[in-house]
Amino acid sequence: MAWVLADKFGSTLINFVVNIILARLLTEEDFGIIAMVFVFFEISTTLVYSGLPIALIREKDISEEDKSTTFLFNLAAALLMYAVLFASAPLIASFFDQDILEPIVRVMSVNLILASFSIIQRTLLERELHFKTQTKTRLAAILISGIVGVVMAFAGFGVWSLVTKFVLMSFLDTLFLWIISDWRPRLIFSMPSFRRLFGFGSKILATSFLDRSFAHLSKVVIGRFFSMAALGSYHWANTFSNMVVTSLFQTIQRVSYPLLSKLNTDKDALKKGYRQVLRISSFVMVPSMIGMAALAEPLIIATIGPKWTSAVPFLELLCIAGVAFHLNAINLNMLLVLGRSDLGLALEIYKKIGIVLAIAIGVQFGIIGLVIGEVISAYVALLINTAYSKRLLNYSLIEQLGDVKATAIIAVIMGGAVYGVDHLIDAPAFLRVGIGMVVGAGVYFGLHIVSRSSEMELLQNIVVPKLRKIFRKSPELS
Repeated sequence: MAWVLADKFGSTLINFVVNIILARLLTEEDFGIIAMVFVFFEISTTLVYSGLPIALIREKDISEEDKSTTFLFNLAAALLMYAVLFASAPLIASFFDQDILEPIVRVMSVNLILASFSIIQRTLLERELHFKTQTKTRLAAILISGIVGVVMAFAGFGVWSLVTKFVLMSFLDTLFLWIISDWRPRLIFSMPSFRRLFGFGSKILATSFLDRSFAHLSKVVIGRFFSMAALGSYHWANTFSNMVVTSLFQTIQRVSYPLLSKLNTDKDALKKGYRQVLRISSFVMVPSMIGMAALAEPLIIATIGPKWTSAVPFLELLCIAGVAFHLNAINLNMLLVLGRSDLGLALEIYKKIGIVLAIAIGVQFGIIGLVIGEVISAYVALLINTAYSKRLLNYSLIEQLGDVKATAIIAVIMGGAVYGVDHLIDAPAFLRVGIGMVVGAGVYFGLHIVSRSSEMELLQNIVVPKLRKIFRKSPELS
């Protein structure tokens, strides 16, 4: 957990600083164009991964045939998707009436091939919980590519500085993993291995494809029916809200999935583990999202500048949706650990129908209505996800809400205090953010300590002692 936190916080911090500099050098349209390309890239990445790496992590024993089969299949999928995107680039540019999208799509799609070369190395490291190695390679790749991107932006390369930063980071990360890892692919393709892994992974592939496709539906609608500048503002709001999700929740999820997969035959132990994961993630996620919503305006102004204030209402709404995100992700994670990727696929189909309806209705009220529809769909999805958690693990929505009740109430009080203090003071934006964070932390932790919440006991009795133990051993880990 400590190494994943270092990875997520380090990479987020470096990316954040780099993107702040780029946001002040580039235009809203530049970021809107990249946001649009990301839609197609992330959907294609989902198809390339195909769910086989996740299946490898879940398997108790894997052979060389399993590894090489997965590598060759993912590489073939990457080459195929690159060819599709290369050929489709003119159509994408025409659909959004942006000629520059054609060359950018073709260049950024090279990442699919680059990433496919490091899939197995990364999977093997995660399977054995060797997160330290990944942390070192990723941070180095992000730092070097970020510096190159900033230099290019200062030199006047515009949107191409973002493209270069993106492609170079993937290339360096793959290169470093190949240097560090001793695994090398062999020309072995085992059909029995493929059938076994794809039997589980195919449902994950379909589920992830639906999830990624519809997660970006709002971006496609904004880019097509509004403007690239509006999409750039939405992209930045999404970046801020995802920064919390990526750094905090995904840290917990990356560690908990391989660990809890080992308990998939003991439902009582598995439920106990998930209750702890839910409490820990909520203790961090809920106040972070509520606090960010309360400080949305000064946060945007202090970091990326006054010209991006149009992103403030988007950020406030996306933070509200973010509160439900980790609850949804944990419930879907339960299905994967239990081996029910088929139910995960069924759930995604139900939820995506709801998302389409919410966005179709919301867009009638403009771009804000569209984002409100996105928020509503996140909470409808929570109702659907938890219905299966109750059936398979006897962990209902009511019980889950009971586990996070104290955290939620304290976080709402904290959010109200931060919002009130922020609107009482007249100070520069960066000072408002600093004061808000101090007030929020004081109120949140103070109320947890006074109420003697179980979350604070967990933090004091388990998390802090473990971290101290890790830091005492830090010379051995380095």
